[in-house]
Amino acid sequence: MNKTTTAVRGPINFLLLAATLLAGSVAHAAELEVIDPWVALSPPGAHATAAFMELRNAGEQPVDLVAASVDGFQVVELHRSIEENGMHRMVQQERITVPAGGSVELAPGGYHVMLIGAESELEEGEVLTLELTLGDGSRVSVEAPVKRREQAMGGHGHSHDNGGGHEH
Repeated sequence: MNKTTTAVRGPINFLLLAATLLAGSVAHAAELEVIDPWVALSPPGAHATAAFMELRNAGEQPVDLVAASVDGFQVVELHRSIEENGMHRMVQQERITVPAGGSVELAPGGYHVMLIGAESELEEGEVLTLELTLGDGSRVSVEAPVKRREQAMGGHGHSHDNGGGHEH
């Protein structure tokens, strides 16, 4: 092996590695489908609400949702509502894993994106842009309309978690 070949291989190997990592990153974002995102209209004076959606993963590897952000809120966290000893409470999640070929529903009473510290009151029909960050660092931008719970849930309106009563 001569010096020229060795000197060229380093940058080429780096570029191949970077292309492979970028392709994997794009693949995760492309494999995640976000279905029916919406943000719950919070009651007047409430400083918190929640975003819901279904996440579908058509890929062959699990995809982790590790963070989310939304302009107009001081804190955005991944949460799960659980029942423990007869009490309902919300627990912050480090990640929400969408299994390969499967889906996870973010819905009232379960997983959700908690939006805390609203800088202004939301209005019904307003559309918020959520940035979902995946475990590989890729991001998915989602447009989520603000809806009344009854409207978003098809008129059922049975909620175990209103998102508005969360305290930190």
